[in-house]
Amino acid sequence: MTPLEKELQSALLKRYEKWKEIGYSATYFKRMLTPSDPIYKGPTETVKHLLKRKTLKETSGFERLRRAGKLDWTVEALLKDKKWHGLFEPWEIERATERLR
Repeated sequence: MTPLEKELQSALLKRYEKWKEIGYSATYFKRMLTPSDPIYKGPTETVKHLLKRKTLKETSGFERLRRAGKLDWTVEALLKDKKWHGLFEPWEIERATERLR
């Protein structure tokens, strides 16, 4: 894992902890970031996995945060920072941007 990916991992885990403030415990998300878990994807692949979905379910984490008025706490909002752009394809960054509109 590169230093930038380690930094992304830390940023994602901080979001996970923040979500608990509104009663949202994203267990599957945390599992994708836990190396010892069988569904581990790592930070970059976790974000890519979340962005692959074209449509969001009413029960998705994004929708839960949107309803709580916390779009700035989403994974998509994290990608507004250009330092992460080198880890993702242009379409992934665009999808994150579109979701925030």
